[in-house]
Formats: sequence, C-alpha cells, structure tokens
Amino acid sequence: MMYTIKSGTSMATPVVSGAIALLLAARPQLNNREVKLKLRSSAVDLGQHWEKQGWGLLNVRRLLE
Repeated sequence: MMYTIKSGTSMATPVVSGAIALLLAARPQLNNREVKLKLRSSAVDLGQHWEKQGWGLLNVRRLLE
C-alpha cells in the first residue's frame, strides 16, 4: 500500500464539511451564521500569519461542546 501526504484547502474541505455534519447532527437548529461562529471560536490559533493558518486548526471536540 502506498501513502502520500497532501495538504491545502482541497484536503481541508472534506474534513471541515464532516465536522460541520457532526455539529448539525447534534444541533440541527443552528443556522449558517451560528455554524460559522462556532467554527471560528473552536479553532486553535497556531500563531502563524492569517494566510498560512486562516482561523487556525480545527478542534472537533471543542466544536461539538
């Protein structure tokens, strides 16, 4: 079996989408704005420039709290 390392927005999109699906399964009453704010507030700041990290590292456990 062969493995490769990939990164970037094309790899982040399915992971974040899955996290949002888990969030909406737990809290279906949330609207788009609330989901966005919850994503932002649960991200871990990596101490890098905005262009490099965006809002930060997704923390699914914190997102679902």
